[in-house]
Amino acid sequence: MLNLKELRKATGGELINFNPRKIEGFSIDSRTLSGGDFFIPLPGSRTDGHKFLGEAFEKGASGAFVRSRDYIEPEFSNLVLVDDTESAFLNAAESYRSRFEVPVVGVTGSWGKTTTKELVASILSNSGKVHKSPGNYNTEYGLPLSLLEMEEDVDYGVFELGLQYPGDVERLSGTLSPTIGLITGVGKVHAENFQSVEEIAEEKLKLTKGMDPNSKILINGDSQVLLSASGDEHSYEFVEYSTENPSRNYYATDITIKGTDGVAFRFNGGKNCPAMEDKRDELSILLESSLNSRANVNNITGASALTLEIGICPSKVKKGVDISPLPQRLHPIRFSKGIVIDDTYNANPAATINALGFIGDIDPAERKFFVFGDMKELGGDAPDQHRKLAPYIDEAGVDRVLAVGKFTRYLVKELETKGNKFSTPGEWFESKAELMNSLGRVIREENNLVLVKGSRSMKMENFVDFLKNY
Repeated sequence: MLNLKELRKATGGELINFNPRKIEGFSIDSRTLSGGDFFIPLPGSRTDGHKFLGEAFEKGASGAFVRSRDYIEPEFSNLVLVDDTESAFLNAAESYRSRFEVPVVGVTGSWGKTTTKELVASILSNSGKVHKSPGNYNTEYGLPLSLLEMEEDVDYGVFELGLQYPGDVERLSGTLSPTIGLITGVGKVHAENFQSVEEIAEEKLKLTKGMDPNSKILINGDSQVLLSASGDEHSYEFVEYSTENPSRNYYATDITIKGTDGVAFRFNGGKNCPAMEDKRDELSILLESSLNSRANVNNITGASALTLEIGICPSKVKKGVDISPLPQRLHPIRFSKGIVIDDTYNANPAATINALGFIGDIDPAERKFFVFGDMKELGGDAPDQHRKLAPYIDEAGVDRVLAVGKFTRYLVKELETKGNKFSTPGEWFESKAELMNSLGRVIREENNLVLVKGSRSMKMENFVDFLKNY
């Protein structure tokens, strides 16, 4: 971890009121700051982090960035005066990253980033010490914060890169400088900021911008738009993985979805797999995981391929992929009247279709319910994207849709339109309270399967909590 004088040098700042003290960590939020953390006050849309310098030092901050002498108080020690605290934050992270000569993995994509990151970290942990970005620390602030807290004796670093606005992935890649990357796929997300899926694919491929030429990028070989976009990049080696096409470098076959108990499939690798002891034979191993759904088969395939490309042996891959479902990501939870599938972390069309496919693969329950909240950030295409879910709902064998939100209304109307021949009835509610009352009535009998999904801002986890306490 950087010390105070190294921070000053990395940022070109001036160290004021120096008091020898070890930095124990870094914090951008005074509310969660622990004693010994170095505080980084950042600008915000509602407030300025400099307003909380006093609180930070009361909690035992070891120092802080400041952008002006006006914020300096006599009781504040170890202040690094810089022109811009945000730039200083990134410069410090980049300087610290330059110390490491270990494999550093960068994972991005429109879905499955966090699960794939966790899979990669789990596999690598069988071969050494791993630092992984916590939770979804994948933003312009989260990623450098995670970098700064990486211990110097790690053998591997695994990080997630998010995308919301044009240029995000390029900036994050420049800070992280991955040695190997993975793109889980691209889809209709953040449509208010991007004109097309093709544009999103191009943005995701800017993962290469912080990487050395000839570095390897693992890409989802089932995404035609991603394959097409990668064809224009000639300075990097693209390694394709697939759950559908055996002509890719790595591919899955004999896929078994074991309901809520996980998945099993045969993982196959090409002859040039670096971890293979005998290069004359192709790799083919049975992988099993407590993760569920076909989408997680894709995530497991990608994570396994990446770690093999790093040089991890197949036996450690096999051991490392068996992790439990992450909270709010197709997480099955038993409650008094059946099982609720908590998939409330976020929602976009592709992820929602996957979740519906998953409950369709599960052995029939007495009743299947889909509790659905709006998918956000779809721009002017939002009504149509919600309507298009109707056939997937029917195919999944859903008995009833209970929906809330501005755009789910279009889905319910689609289900009810005469001539569409959908068998699933839908009900739209003006409020969450009304939906919750109805949900409480329809699940009174035993053996229910309830899928709960919606975008983060919809806070659909409230319905999961309701069912858990039913």
